[in-house]
Order: sequence, then structure tokens, then C-alpha cells
Amino acid sequence: MIVDLEMRLWARTDDLGDQLSAAVRRSNASRWLQPDPSPETLETALGAVDAGVIVGFQSELLRGAVPESYLRPVVERSNGRLFLARAVDPMARDAASMVENARRDGASAIWVDPCLQGFHPSDTRAMRVFDRAEVEQLPVFVGWSGPLPAAARLEFGRPYLLDEVARAFPRLSLVIGGLGSPFASETIALLGKHDRVFTHLAGVVARPWELLHTLQACRDAGVDRKLLFASGYPFDMPARAIEAIYAVNSWVQSTPLPHISRSVLREIVERDAISLLGLGVPPVPGSRETQRTLASDARLRLTGESG
Repeated sequence: MIVDLEMRLWARTDDLGDQLSAAVRRSNASRWLQPDPSPETLETALGAVDAGVIVGFQSELLRGAVPESYLRPVVERSNGRLFLARAVDPMARDAASMVENARRDGASAIWVDPCLQGFHPSDTRAMRVFDRAEVEQLPVFVGWSGPLPAAARLEFGRPYLLDEVARAFPRLSLVIGGLGSPFASETIALLGKHDRVFTHLAGVVARPWELLHTLQACRDAGVDRKLLFASGYPFDMPARAIEAIYAVNSWVQSTPLPHISRSVLREIVERDAISLLGLGVPPVPGSRETQRTLASDARLRLTGESG
């Protein structure tokens, strides 16, 4: 079972708000292929995975929101392969009711981002959201794998600030996005400290050396079972992200540096995050010949390498 835990759609980049949309355009200006967050491209991306989570977006701080009415039909047409994470801004007046009505409205999780929404995780209003999420048994996804605008509150994005949340709500599943980069060491500490805190690799898979370093750090800390797969679509494609994970040892081939075993990499890619987080009923896994090839013990040939 391959589950992509962070996939995003929007009709217009401007839906993200002026500052964030400008940051997205600026960060991708030099790319030959621009990120395409359309439902049509999503269909292609889903060919590499069995299921995915469509993550919404809302931020009063950045004055941006992706209408859920745009996302829900895509989820409904997926025949159970896609799950919706409702975006909830704890600073909004209706935040608590948005969480309470999430299941009724077809959402399987909620998404927040202290950095992009400008709130301290232990703010009373935020704690009310986390409390409602625990009661409703909704996993909470935290973070954003794309570029940050100047208005983002980086001081609120420190993973250690979620420690109080995890202590207060021990039955709440928290999924920290992208290993909490650039504060990965704090995320690793939380993974070892709390049973229901997890993280995914969106964003990090595009930075090979950081990926290798953090995977090894998680192995050393004994928390690699808490690592979940995510591509960060549309900023990356699931197929490329999967290949990046399986190819991570290519950076230390023929060196005495430690390697990550192929079995550990395969567990990360194929971990059943749907059942683990309680998102719903997992779809029947598809036949993925390409993924079986990547998961085998055969040596991966790097791009441009002969023979």
C-alpha cells in the first residue's frame, strides 16, 4: 500500500494569497516544468500510488484559501483512493465548528500550519481545535512543503512547540510535514517521545543529502517506523519522490558512510498510513510493477550511467 499523504490542488495560484502565490511563482521560475496543481495532472500522479490525501488550504494571515467545493468533487470521483484533509485556521471564528463538521462534510483529517496561519500551537484557540480533533478522531496534519512568504511566522513553526499539544491530547494523531524542516532534530525528538506523533517526507525528498542525513538520524534514534511517505504534489511527483527514496544510498556508494537498508526504505514507501492514522477504509492496492522493481535489492542505475 503506497499512500501519498500530501497532495494539493488549486484552481488559481492567487487562491493562496498574494504573498504565498508570489513565493510559489518565484521559487519555480527557473524550472523547465512548472508545478501543475490541476485535477488532470493529479490523475497522472496517482498512477504511482494506491491512495492519496488532498490537503486543503486556508490562512487568514495570508488572506488565502482554496475552496473546499473545488477539492471535494475530485475526492468523490476517486472511488475511495483519495481522502480529504480539511484546512482549518484556528484564528478563524468558526474553527471549532469546522472541525466538528469535518466528518459529516466528507473530510478524514484536518490541516493546520502555525507558520502560515500565524498562531502559537498552545494558543487557547488552537488548543480548542486540537481538542475537537481528538474527540472526532481526526488526524491533524501540520505544515506546508512549499516555499514560505516573508509574512510567515517561522517562530511558530518550531516542532517542539507541539510537545504541549501532544501531552495534552495523547489520543490525537499529529503528522508533522516534511520532518519539520528546517528543524528536523526537534521533530525526531517528538517522534521518540510521543506514540501518536508521526512525520512525512514531503519536500525533503527533493533534497537528497538532507534526506539521507535525516533518514539516518531517524534510524539512529529508532523512530524510522514513524516515517510516512508524501511527495508534496504539485511541487514534486509521487513517482519521482519514490525513486528518490530508493536511490538515497547512491550518494554514499563506495564510501564507509552508513547506508539505509532497502527493507527500511520499502517500509517507509509502503507503510499503510490510512490504517495507521485512521483515515478510513484503504483501497485495494493496485499492481505496481515499477514500484516492485524499485523495491527490489537490485542496484539502481543512476541517470546517465551506462551498463
